[in-house]
Order: sequence, then structure tokens, then C-alpha cells
Amino acid sequence: ARLRRCTAIMTGTEGAIPRCKPFKYTYEKEIVMYAYFKKLDYFSTECIYSPNAYRGHARTYLKDLERIRPSSILDIIHSGESLSVKKDVKMPVQGICKRCGYISSQPLCKACVLLEGLNKGLPRLGIGKTTKAQIEILSSADSGSSQPNGGANSSSAKSLDF
Repeated sequence: ARLRRCTAIMTGTEGAIPRCKPFKYTYEKEIVMYAYFKKLDYFSTECIYSPNAYRGHARTYLKDLERIRPSSILDIIHSGESLSVKKDVKMPVQGICKRCGYISSQPLCKACVLLEGLNKGLPRLGIGKTTKAQIEILSSADSGSSQPNGGANSSSAKSLDF
């Protein structure tokens, strides 16, 4: 479902920030060469955390595929475009976070869940799949209770705000 949504030429049209992908079918090497010859500023450094991210493993896999078959990335894009989903299948809906207003498929974005976990002294709250207990803690935070033990205030609790 995400592959189909991500391969559209225009994404985010239902949200606040629509995005157009004019270089959708252009290889990254060609874009870099174009920027170089036109003397355009091109930011090519990666985030220092990207090698350890799961996305890095997927990127490496795609680069390996591309070495074997150069058209593999374009084939994936074409597959995503031709992907069809049955009408009765529930698709994930992109919404906004109740607290910060950022794009999220859940009522609270992952950043707000992690921040709430830090505020409650539960640093692992937003890590992994959400359990019923985590949903209960988050819903009690939205209804006014700020402590996981039923709202009893403790003087040692510290709040982190960013």
C-alpha cells in the first residue's frame, strides 16, 4: 500500500504539504551529473546515523540489485504504479498528530509517544509495537492524567519539553 502511494508523481495532495517529483524516473547519478555541470549547489553528505538505520540495509540491497540489473529501481517504481488494491481492503490513512500537528498515521506521532514515555519515566514506551498498556498510558495522558500510576503526582518526576 505504501509503495503505491509513494510512487505517485504527486504525493501528499490530501495533506498540508503536496510534493511533486519531477525527477521520478531519473537516476541519482544523472541528477548529480546535471547539478555538477550546471554548477548547482548539491548537498551530498549523508546523516551520520544513516548507516545504522534499517533504511541503510534496504538501500544497500537496492544498490546490489542495481549492479546485477540496472533497471531494477525503475522496475520497482513501475510495479508500484501498477499495484492495485481491492476496494474492501482498509488502507492506512495519513492524518495529523493530536499534539504537535505533524503528519502521522496514528493519533500521536512517534516523536510525541517517545517524549511522553520520557516524561513518564518509561523510555521504552514508543519503541516497538504499541501494546494495549501503552495505548492506555497515552490515552490517560491525553485526558489530563500525567502519571502512569493513576495520576498521583510525584515531586521527583521531571518533564521534558522540546
